[in-house]
Amino acid sequence: MNRKQSAQITQRTGLKWVLVISLLFGELLVHTWVRTETTQTTLEISFAQSRLSDLLSYQKELTLERDRLKSDDRIIHIARSQLGLTADVFNQTIYLKMDRSQ
Repeated sequence: MNRKQSAQITQRTGLKWVLVISLLFGELLVHTWVRTETTQTTLEISFAQSRLSDLLSYQKELTLERDRLKSDDRIIHIARSQLGLTADVFNQTIYLKMDRSQ
């Protein structure tokens, strides 16, 4: 083998190593990116689940409050105490005077 062929083989071997190292480095970058995105997505899902849980709890509280405000006992109590209605007046239509000065 002469020097020229030996130099070409050495050059090809060097290029192969550069190619292998470049591929490994590229794989490492892709792996790091995938892990980072996966972790970020997991954190976002966790935050969304927590927010959903909070919103569902708040919705339940609002539903309970709405039911309490709409209860017949409460409405009857307000009608009797604040409007002065009695049982015999419940079948009548009562018009309330509105203050138009506002």
